[in-house]
Amino acid sequence: MDQLKELSLLVQHGENVQAVSCAEKLLAQSCPMEDIVKALSDGLEVLRNKCTIENFQLLDVLLATRAMVEVVDECLARKLQNELDNLATTHEATQSAEPTRTLVIGTIQGDIHDLGKHIVATLCRFKNLRVINLGKDVSVEQFVDTAIAENADFIGVSSLMTVCLSRISEIKNELARRGRNEITVVAGGGAAQQSSPDRLNVDYVAHDAFDGLDYFLSDILPVKS
Repeated sequence: MDQLKELSLLVQHGENVQAVSCAEKLLAQSCPMEDIVKALSDGLEVLRNKCTIENFQLLDVLLATRAMVEVVDECLARKLQNELDNLATTHEATQSAEPTRTLVIGTIQGDIHDLGKHIVATLCRFKNLRVINLGKDVSVEQFVDTAIAENADFIGVSSLMTVCLSRISEIKNELARRGRNEITVVAGGGAAQQSSPDRLNVDYVAHDAFDGLDYFLSDILPVKS
């Protein structure tokens, strides 16, 4: 069977583990991401008739959606992140100026969404910020420990899940407890954007990646000599 067709069927049947494995094989064979995305879409399209009033089968739809999301998160997002890292590393190698500000960035504990935060990190690296990317599912203690150890100017914390927002509000409290109130905390991501700085106990909520970048580059703090 054609592997793209196989991927579509695996998504359609909600076989998330096998779908991720199939997508990884396709990427290893240099299959274009556009073709993989189309196969994922085709797998969900078949379930259209299960979303009608006459024939509503929620479990099938949820399982298929989970399979598609896992392929995107585990395969496509990782490939994009690797490509972004390669571009940023190449760019950094051509820069002569030393980075003037340091950003510690990550997705808060309990949230495993990573791509949006990674795009922000890459944009910042292109603008000559020193970036320590902690990845996803990062605890408050890890954010604060790293920021202090790296003498960071900013902590950038992301979340797409509302249930994780309470953890974001703990970061500034932990910084204050350790006497490091000067470190600025910026929140972002779909869930954080629905809240406010006061509710999240942060200094700023970025509306998108470029808004966050502008804030990190603004004159809210002195440039280190």
